[in-house]
Amino acid sequence: MTTRQYEGKVITVCGPVDPAKLGQVLMHEHLHSDMCEEDPSNYGLPPAPKPTKENPYPLPFRTEEKPMSPARLQYLLDDAVPLLKQARTEHGMNAYCDVTMPPWRAWPDVYTKISKASGVQIVMATGFYREIELGRYWAKTPDLQIWPFVRKSSVEELADFCVREILEGVHGTNVHAGCIKLGTSQPAMTPTERKTFQAGARAWKQTGVHITTHCTLLGADTSQLTILDMEGVDLRRVVIGHVGWHLSDPSYRKSILSWMDRGANFMPTNLDVRKPENWRLLIEAIHQVFDAGHGDKLLFGMDHGYCTETGLFERVQFMPQPPWMYMFKDVLPVFRSLGLTAAEEKTIMVDNPRRILPVQST
Repeated sequence: MTTRQYEGKVITVCGPVDPAKLGQVLMHEHLHSDMCEEDPSNYGLPPAPKPTKENPYPLPFRTEEKPMSPARLQYLLDDAVPLLKQARTEHGMNAYCDVTMPPWRAWPDVYTKISKASGVQIVMATGFYREIELGRYWAKTPDLQIWPFVRKSSVEELADFCVREILEGVHGTNVHAGCIKLGTSQPAMTPTERKTFQAGARAWKQTGVHITTHCTLLGADTSQLTILDMEGVDLRRVVIGHVGWHLSDPSYRKSILSWMDRGANFMPTNLDVRKPENWRLLIEAIHQVFDAGHGDKLLFGMDHGYCTETGLFERVQFMPQPPWMYMFKDVLPVFRSLGLTAAEEKTIMVDNPRRILPVQST
């Protein structure tokens, strides 16, 4: 595979797709985000201890990707596929971007099976997660803060890893990654995170797929975009994620608009609308972005799917249910009631993904 061969096409787990066929797209989802090894009972072995408050992660931590057990695959076929089908048939969601990075992703064949069973195209990510603050979540020791492969590898080795997954396929299969995922949370990157962003930038130069990020605290967006810009990345090919509350802050919005002036895209996620009034400022921000001529730089993601953040592999619990369908049955109706226009919605959900997802020459 060469990027020239697929220029203008979207690299999905089932092959290249014309962007005109994508329909509505959610740009930040997780079919399978599991930082722990599978429960041995899935393989007919004695079960692992149950998660407790004192020990929410009783299973060993995952440091490499492995084929999935038939039991877990069947769970996703039974639970995820009907939701994806419903989102496609009732709301025209023909694709989503799956941004789980190694080693927490599913084995490549899982994505192709789910895609074929649901009819939804899946864009799979390569890349690297952030260095989690020591003592937070499962990072109880330094070796659990980030994938050990990342800490021990050079920038060139990390870039080569991403390029291989995009151009050659993942784990020797014909399933190719179609985007690069990178992440930080703090305003200042750690040295290891900086290395991953340098590697992602170099992989982008060789492949032309877009870069999408995990970005939570104010200021992290600036540090991410600064290093990508320094590395020569076209900021029009970058999507900064988890920025709903960045945009909702009127004083911080000026910084985002200045980056939009330079081409960068921004994506609110985790759209929990059980308190609709909490989102009025975001809708006002969206209007302001469109009025400034930057409506083509907004996208939506839900950060929904299946993970082990509670210690069990289950539907994401930090978001209302159900995965994916919550966007269409709850979020968009609330946003419309707050003033999101049909034209704005189409631009964010259809037009912008159609522009950003295809491979583009660098």
